[in-house]
Order: sequence, then C-alpha cells, then structure tokens
Amino acid sequence: MIENTKSWEDLVIDQRKTNPKFRSRTCCIYNNKSKCLVDPHQLCPCGRMIRSHSFTDDSLEFKETRNISTAWIPPNEFLDNNTHSTQVPCNAFGTLEPTGCKFLRIDNRLPMEDLFQLMLTDCGGKKPALILSIYGGGKYFTIEERLKNEFITGVIDTAIMTNAWILTNGVNNGVSKLVGEGISHYQLLRENPNKVICIGMTMWGTINDNTHLVLKNSPNRYLSSVSKRQIPENIQEDKETIELNHTHCILFDSGRLNEYYSDLQRHQFIIEARKKTHHDHTCYAITIIAEGGLDILEVIENDIKEKRSIILIKGSGRLADALAMLVELTSTSEPEPSYERIKQTLNRFYSNIPYAEISSTIKRIEKLLHAGFRHLFHVFSMDRDAHISEMIFKAIFAATDTKAKLKHDQSNENESLEQESQRRIDEDKLVDLALEWNYFDGAFPILQMQQSYIVKQKSDHIKAYIARQKRLFLRSLEKNRSTFIEYFLISGFDPLILLEKDEINSYENFITKLYSKSYDAMDTSHKNCVKILFGDKPIQSAKQLDQKLAEFVGPFFESIYSLEDNKFKTRIKIDLSKHLCICLGSQKHRADRHQSETIHNSADIDQNVKIYTKYHVLRDLFLWSVFMDLPEMTEVLILHVQSRICACLIASSIFKKYSKLSQKVDMKHKFQMQSLAFETYAAMSVDKCYEYNERRASELLLRQIPIFGNVTCMQVAISSESHKLLETHCFDHTLRQVWYDKLCLTNAQPSANFS
Repeated sequence: MIENTKSWEDLVIDQRKTNPKFRSRTCCIYNNKSKCLVDPHQLCPCGRMIRSHSFTDDSLEFKETRNISTAWIPPNEFLDNNTHSTQVPCNAFGTLEPTGCKFLRIDNRLPMEDLFQLMLTDCGGKKPALILSIYGGGKYFTIEERLKNEFITGVIDTAIMTNAWILTNGVNNGVSKLVGEGISHYQLLRENPNKVICIGMTMWGTINDNTHLVLKNSPNRYLSSVSKRQIPENIQEDKETIELNHTHCILFDSGRLNEYYSDLQRHQFIIEARKKTHHDHTCYAITIIAEGGLDILEVIENDIKEKRSIILIKGSGRLADALAMLVELTSTSEPEPSYERIKQTLNRFYSNIPYAEISSTIKRIEKLLHAGFRHLFHVFSMDRDAHISEMIFKAIFAATDTKAKLKHDQSNENESLEQESQRRIDEDKLVDLALEWNYFDGAFPILQMQQSYIVKQKSDHIKAYIARQKRLFLRSLEKNRSTFIEYFLISGFDPLILLEKDEINSYENFITKLYSKSYDAMDTSHKNCVKILFGDKPIQSAKQLDQKLAEFVGPFFESIYSLEDNKFKTRIKIDLSKHLCICLGSQKHRADRHQSETIHNSADIDQNVKIYTKYHVLRDLFLWSVFMDLPEMTEVLILHVQSRICACLIASSIFKKYSKLSQKVDMKHKFQMQSLAFETYAAMSVDKCYEYNERRASELLLRQIPIFGNVTCMQVAISSESHKLLETHCFDHTLRQVWYDKLCLTNAQPSANFS
C-alpha cells in the first residue's frame, strides 16, 4: 500500500478549511449555559445532562422563550432534524497510541463521497479492489477456536492478496473485536507485514462516555471546561468502547447519545466505493455474517438490494446458522422455504423473540430467501470447505458470472458483433480477476470455453486470442500463479511467442524484465529475502545470471547467456588432453583427437544455442523460479524442461546454498526442505531409470547437457553433496563402470584400436 505523505490530522484540518459540509453534529435543545435548578442531573432528550451540553450558540430553549414569559416546555423525544441538532466544527479527531488507530467524529449527514475521498487520500489514493464487510455477533459472541482461526486467517490473507478494505462496526466486542485482534496478531507475527485497512463504522452515541472523554482529549483541541462527563456518574452504562487495532474508526454523530448502530453509513460507503469513476477499476463487495442477532437482517437487506454476495459462517451460531440452514434447504428440496419452516428454524435459534415481531421477522427472511436472490447466498462450513478465501472468490465469481449471464440471456441467440464483443470483454474481466486473486477454479471453465471456441474462428480472432494468452502467461509468471502456468503449458502454449523478435537482444530483454517485474510484485518479506540471497535487483544483463550459476551451482557450469566470455572451454580442452585411455593407440594421437573434437563440439554448441527454442525459454523460466525462490512454480516448470534429473539437482544445489546463506533458523529450515524435495525427486527418477536399463541410467549421469551449460548430473550431485543421489545403486554402478573403463566420461564413446 502506498503511504500518504500527510498525517491524518492534517488531512482532516484541510477538509475543515475547504469543505463547509465537513462538520460534526450536536444537540442544540440546550447550550453550555443551560441549567436545571430542580435536578442538576436531569437529562435532555438527547441523553446528555442539561448542564453538560457543549453547544455555544443560541439553543432551542433560548429561541422559544426569549419573547414569551411563560415557562418553556421541553420536547419529550429527540427528533433527527435541524430543530434538535445542528452542525458544529469538527474537533474530535486524531490518532490513538500505541496502535495508531485514526478516529474521526463526523456529522452523520455528511455526503459519503467526501468521507470516501478522505479515506482514499489517507490510504495512498489506491481504490480498494474488494470491500469485506464482517458483521454478526456482539457482546456475548463466542466461536469455536478452530473456526475462529480459519475465519480470521482467511479474511486477512484475502484482504492482503486483493487490496481489500475491511469494514466492521468498530466496537470492542464480538466479531469486530475478533477481527481487530486477528490483525494485531498478523502484524506481530510477520516480519514485514503488509498494511491491512480495517475501518470501524459506528455511531458516536453508541460508545460510552469514558471513551468520549478519551477521544475528545486525545487531540487536545477541546478546552478542559468542555471535556467533562455528559451523563450522571451514578448511571452504569451498558455501552461499548472502540476497537483500537482498527486502522480507522469513523464515529457518525446525529446529536444524541443513546443510539443504536444503523447500517445506512456502511451501505452508502460501499455504494460510493463501487462507483466506476474510472472505467478500468472495479470494486467488489462481500459481506460475511458470523453469528449475529436479528438486527443484522438490516445489513443483509441492504446487500441484497445492491446485489452484493453474502457468506454465512455455519457453526458460528444464531442468525448465521439459521439462514445457513434455510439456504442449504433451498438448495436441496425446496425452491423457497415456507413460512412454517422459517418459524421452526427461528424458534430453534431464538427463544425470546417478542410475539409481535415474529410475523414481521419471518416475512423479512422470506423476502431475503427469494429464489431470485439465492445465488447471492453462500455457506461456509469448516467440515466441508477448505478455506474461506476460496469461498470469498467463489461468491464474487458467482455473482459476477450470474450478472453476465442474465445480460446475455436477454439477447437473442444470434449474437451481433457488438454483443459478442461485450461477452468477450466480460469473460476477460473474470479471467483477469481470477488471475489477480489466484482463483483458478473461477477462470478454468472460461479458458476452456475460449479454447474450444477459437478453433472455429478466423485468423484475426486467433491472433487476438494468442496475444491475450501471451499477456495472461506473462502476468501469471510475474504474479507467481503456478496453477495458471501449469494449465497454459498443458494446453499447448508455446513459450517461444513470449519473445518479440528472434534475436539475442530480445531474448535478454525478456529475461531481465521478468526478473525485475516479478521482484516488484513480491511482498516485502519475500523481496528482502531474495535481495539478501540473490543480490540487488534488477539484474542489468543476462550475463549476471552466468555468474550466479557459477556461484550457486559450480564453476564447471558453462556460460549459457554470454558465450563469448566462456572460459570453461579452455579448461575442458586441458582436461581432455590429459585424459588417459587404456585402449591401444598413441596417447598423443588420442589427446589431439579429443582436443579437436571438443573444439568442434563447442563450435556446434555456440551455433546451436543462438537458435532459441521453447526449451531454452523453459530452462530460463525454471532458473528464474529457483533464483526468485518460487518453489511451487519450479515444481510446475520442471515437468516441462529437458533433462529433468539435472534440473532437479540444480534446484537442489541453489536452495542448499540459499540455506547456508540465510541468517534465520526458519529460513534455513525452509530452504533445506526445498533442497531435499528436489534432491529426492532426482534420486527417485534415477532409481526408476536404473530399474529399466542400467547402462542407459549410468549414461544419464555422465552425459553432458548442453542446455544446462554442458554440466553432467554427476558433477552437480558431487559438487552439491546430494546424498540422496550419491547413495543410489545407479551412482555406485556408474563409478565401477568408469573405473573399469566400460563407460566414457564424455558424451561420445571412445573407439578401441585393436591394431
């Protein structure tokens, strides 16, 4: 997330100066001069003591009594209009230490556009791609430990991956407290945690008077005479305080103290966030309900009205379980739950609903569970579903895909060119979304359909399809989406089309850009790790990779990117010239012959390597995934490179060196496990080859592999001390064969001279 250069306080002060609507609100029935001689603790309809009002202008009491001599009769109830409340300067704002929670007391009638722009500026100007509203249980909310951990971990991981903002009611109990504590734990346990934007939205009148005093005194903008208790000291408040682990807490003020939370502000905030002010930005919204009372029905009703998906956490209790049971019932036996069925379910989870409210509550639920809204409800169960993050993505795709289908179903079967183009755009958006959020299951049916569809199309459409596949493949590499890469390669994607031109400069540019862009896409922790182990980014040229290969694999690794700097060829000629052979013939003659063959072979390699094939591209993608510490991507690419055994040994060697260079115990262990995994795979492959053909398996260990700098599997295994492979029967057999000169150390077999 891009940090804003201005402080939260400066941003609010700027708004106060430039925006006349950016104000707070307070009761104006009485003012700071009002007194009650009969009872000093008498309360105003707003909930404050009459003598504790902070309003300084003419009060309603003064206006109505200044021209008459009769006693003033105060109102019996507080009206939400400009008669009983008025705007006042916005003074309660600031940042609470040590958590850094930014708070603001603001008029509940402020246009939501102004508040959203303030939040957007404070968050670096980057609009959220997803808004996660998490609502449900309050003061007495409890949840199973296993479900709580999965729920919070999944939500935070999703928020980080998708650049999401989390919305809660901001109070220090129930689900809101659970989310705040989860974010706090995340910040503590991660070395370089990403910023999680979590916004609490509640009413000023919902929180207790002690919290009011803390917030008023925090920025030191109130006079000490104003910052005093507004309710009698003998009253025990059953109200809340704010949850301090949220990044922001917005307190909407209507002028009254005793007020229940309304969902209106959250609802308007999401609508504002989802406005398409820029054609290339789309913001999705998901609401997660965990437990909850019947008051949460208002949240669900607002979401249904705007076609926003809802996830019900099954097993969390009360409303979430009741609705989950009814939703699952509609999926199996009944299209819509009956009145009696809803009544039975409510009686099971709520035993104290007032009789007068039962009928209206059932009717509200009946409307919510109408068949037309069924696709918006999703049930998450720990016993059935693996991760809540997958359920979130599934909910977004279901809502978006259904919306797209409804659009296209309204048109006739014979699509016009414009309709066909729009359909492709909608499909491409879904695929882009799936790739961005690493949700392959959402993209898979669309990719399959596009692949079968393109076969029947004209060449222009095929060219556009190939260009899009190229772009998706590159983004999958940069974003480390190994599942997408696996699909593209299995589907026959040719990585050679990634090169703009068939020349060395184009090839080197592709490699250096890939390293640079993938590095930039990493999170801070991963980026720092790679920087320490691999070196500063970005690489300036492909020649640097030759140096890295010599450093992490061994000096015997020939240059594969800068052939003119290849000093290893000279050493090969020297080594081969000293090679002794027990076969008959002149040693000098045989040495000269080996020398000439080596020079000839090296020349052939030089010529061939300049002709880049898809296997060269796959090799370099494989090396990139290893150097950038992307083991899942490595596992996918290693299945498509030539000389898979050697590739595994190279990966194992690099990860083993990474382990030695790491300064932290957990990172050492991580790289050791990665090295062992690839080393084991190589050993298992050699064993299988040995079972099939002993001689061929031995030749596999000894042959030079041009695509990997003419190294041999035996060289890499010995150099990196790959015990798993060194302990195989094949390795022992190969050594014996070489010792008795039944196998040659070079690719070509020596011919015996029997003269």
